Amino acid sequence: MTFPRERPTTAPTNEVPEHIVTEELPPARLPLVDNISETFDKLPPINLFRAAANAKTLYPAFIQYMYLLFKPLELDRRIERLIVLYVGKLSDCVYIWRQNVVVAKSLGITQEEIDTLEKNDTQADCFSDAQKAAFRFAEEAFRLIEVSDEVYAETTRFFGPQAITELLYVVGTYMLLARVARTGRVPLDENPAAATSLN
Repeated sequence: MTFPRERPTTAPTNEVPEHIVTEELPPARLPLVDNISETFDKLPPINLFRAAANAKTLYPAFIQYMYLLFKPLELDRRIERLIVLYVGKLSDCVYIWRQNVVVAKSLGITQEEIDTLEKNDTQADCFSDAQKAAFRFAEEAFRLIEVSDEVYAETTRFFGPQAITELLYVVGTYMLLARVARTGRVPLDENPAAATSLN
C-alpha cells in the first residue's frame, strides 16, 4: 500500500515498504507546524498532529480531546484500537494504519488479528462476538452514516449506551484524521510514535 501523499490504493499493509517511506513524493499540501508541544505536550508531536495544528483556533481543544480519547473508556481498549485500524483501512489511509499497528500491538492485539483485519475478514474466528459486532457497527457508521436497526440491535447485546456513543466518537474522530492525512498529504513520520500509555 502506498501512502497517499497520496496515491490511490486498495489495502493497507502491516509493514510499509522502505521505498514508500523514502521515495520522493509530491509535496505535502498542509505545512507541518513546528513546536506544537508548546500547545500541549502530553501526546507525541507526530506529523498528523502537526498538520492538524494549522487550525489554530481549533487545535488546542482538539489535541486535549485526543488525549482524553487515549485514556480508558468504557469501550474496551482492544476493541477501540481495532476499530481505529478498521477506519484507517476503510479510509485507505496508511498513516492511520501504520501508526496504530504500533498501538494495537502494545495492547496485546496479535499479528494474526492485524493480518486478518488487513484482509477485511472482520467476522473471522480470531475475533470475539463483541469485536465482530463492533466491526459491523463501525462499517455501517462509516459507509451509511445511520446504522441499521439490525446492526444496532446486535451491538446492544455487547455494549451499553456509553460504549456505543464512545464507539461513534472513535469512528468519527479517525474519519476526520484520515481526511486530514490524505487531503493534506501528510508525510509519514520516519518512525511511528511509541504507544501512548495513559491511566
